[in-house]
Amino acid sequence: MDYNIAPIMEAALRIILGLRFLYSGVSNIIRWPHAIGTAREVFPAGAPFFGFMAVVLMTAGGLGLTLGVQTQLSAVMIAVFILPTFVIHVRWRRLFPAMVADLTRTVTDDDLRPQMQFIGKHAIHAHDVGWQDNFVFLVTALYFAVRAHTAFALDNLLY
Repeated sequence: MDYNIAPIMEAALRIILGLRFLYSGVSNIIRWPHAIGTAREVFPAGAPFFGFMAVVLMTAGGLGLTLGVQTQLSAVMIAVFILPTFVIHVRWRRLFPAMVADLTRTVTDDDLRPQMQFIGKHAIHAHDVGWQDNFVFLVTALYFAVRAHTAFALDNLLY
């Protein structure tokens, strides 16, 4: 028996990537104006515009990938969103150790100090691996930007 599951796996990868960014986009809509604060890290002068655009790119790109509609454009939207995130991860990775040390010093309760250090280590670790995760997302999005039509995509019904 020769089962070719590659199209199924490719579709699953596209859908999972799409859902990941759709969820993040919707989460940012719910937590608005959080996206503006994050955008301010990279674009201080145009934070409201870039925060709004980030949410649009995540939500529309994620929905498009999930459904397989305008797959190439949707993948490019995700890639464009991801690029500035590398700056954010580098910045926070550089700032967190000093912030954690300052906060830990201000905690006077000896029982809470280890908890603060634990939380700080996890925040630092999140940015250590966050840029790596985003690199995987970027390469995957670029794959779909080049690949275009995939199995089980609505694009196949439209073209």
